[in-house]
Amino acid sequence: MRAALFSCFYSSAQVPDDARRLFEAASESAGLTADPLSRLRDLRGPAIALALSREWRITDLEGRLSRAIDAQFEPTWDHDRGEFTWGLGLNEEHPRGQYNAFLATAEASSPGAWTRLSAAPLEACPQVVGVDFPNVALARARWTNGVLFLRLDVHRADPRMLTTFRILDAEPNRAWSVVGAERSTIERDGDALVVTTPLQSGDLRIEPSRI
Repeated sequence: MRAALFSCFYSSAQVPDDARRLFEAASESAGLTADPLSRLRDLRGPAIALALSREWRITDLEGRLSRAIDAQFEPTWDHDRGEFTWGLGLNEEHPRGQYNAFLATAEASSPGAWTRLSAAPLEACPQVVGVDFPNVALARARWTNGVLFLRLDVHRADPRMLTTFRILDAEPNRAWSVVGAERSTIERDGDALVVTTPLQSGDLRIEPSRI
């Protein structure tokens, strides 16, 4: 049944009606429609089922799977490393990558997101690179009407220190400014913009300069 769930995931955006029928049969056969769910024996199937139940707004199944995964798959914050992973009862030194990847996909998904992602190429836009991860992560990075909205999530804040990152492919013939934390600066380095900002969590806005 796990193979059938894999097929559902990869075909759902191309042939959603057929994938939905297969998904419903596979979920029932795998015992995922029971309420409450018993022990989850498979480590990938429930994550795929959770992602697809969110994709298709099957809220009753989503709720059962989410509760069972939270109870059985050991969701864990490692505050020293700034990482969130699932231990999955494997008692391993490092979280299992493939299993965690599907669980992270399910955690981050929203209704229709997988279909939208598969339906057309992503719209070209400037990219943020060179973030000092895991010391700094981006909780938000979104272009809206030509303005880049960022939210920095810093592992160990120290406003006396600075961190930098780069923005590639921003409009080359335009002046840019950064709005947010004091002491934040922005300068051009060839085709890139270099942003320097204090090592602290908070919002930044990268926008065309009004000067």
